[in-house]
Amino acid sequence: MSGMYEVNYIAAASLGADPVTTETIATAFGLLHVLQVYTSTMMAIAVWDWLVCLKTEWDVIWRASWTPVKALYIFTRYWGLLAFGLNLWLFNANFTAEQCKSLHYIIVATCMWVTIGSEAILAMRTYAFLGRKLWTAILLGTMIVIEIGFMLYVAIAAIHQTVLPIVTRGPCTASDAPGKHVVSGFWLAPVAFDLICTFLTLWKVTTLQTRGSHLVKLFVTEGLFYFILVAGVNILNAIFMFQSNANIQNINSFLSLILSQVLCCRLVLNLRAQGRGGTVHTSETRPTLPAFAHPGRTEAETVNTVSIPLDRFSGKQQPWDDASYGEHEPAHGGVKVHVAVERDVESGH
Repeated sequence: MSGMYEVNYIAAASLGADPVTTETIATAFGLLHVLQVYTSTMMAIAVWDWLVCLKTEWDVIWRASWTPVKALYIFTRYWGLLAFGLNLWLFNANFTAEQCKSLHYIIVATCMWVTIGSEAILAMRTYAFLGRKLWTAILLGTMIVIEIGFMLYVAIAAIHQTVLPIVTRGPCTASDAPGKHVVSGFWLAPVAFDLICTFLTLWKVTTLQTRGSHLVKLFVTEGLFYFILVAGVNILNAIFMFQSNANIQNINSFLSLILSQVLCCRLVLNLRAQGRGGTVHTSETRPTLPAFAHPGRTEAETVNTVSIPLDRFSGKQQPWDDASYGEHEPAHGGVKVHVAVERDVESGH
């Protein structure tokens, strides 16, 4: 793209403006081109991740029974791809300013649900890890409702059409209204939510006697990895919203949206795939948390059994991901529970 500046400058000079205005227009054209290439690249990453995960997704999602996490995964993955494709069209096609006056609302109105889907998956993980406590459900549910309300406000009232200089037709983009910084909250709200979920997870880890468990380590390290990456990009997005050039205020928006969608989907796939990795037997004298028992179908019917001492979890559900991970027999005297996980036979066999 070394010659793009010259091309943009020639195009700007053809409008017959003074040198200062011509330079401003050429810079705007260049930044717009960067936005188009950047968003197209991020869309390619989203599609690539979906394709490379398709086999695992078929095994651990589509062939599993329906649960809230399965529904959230499917919504986040496929609504995300649809929303990203729609926004890519808005960023690359040519629209009049009048057409974009209505279309620019689609940008936030579609992308906000990708963020909400990712946050809901994170909330389900946190809720399960903390033992499915009522107070956890109320806290996380309230935060998601507040976040939805704020994002709807941004989508309806705070988002502002970015008007291209001089030209009559061009891409349809949106950002903060001049002098306002409301849209930056669109990126900071998920940071606050993720921070609270991460804090609750780490707090729970400190109370566990089995924090060295492989699955606990997997759960925590992947959660921290997700938080650090997504929070960093969202904060970067919020910072960009405070600079004066409207052409690059939203330049990192696709990076943030696609990163959160891809990583959240990976969290679900990795945890479920890990749960298929064999049988775990624990001793009665040293409580350990159970490995995930995945409900996916296989060609032949097999049964995995896990003996789990419940000195600390008597009468309570295990603090793990969604309700699809097998059925638990009642504990007897708070000593031990026997978990039998049957893998379904593929329909038609």
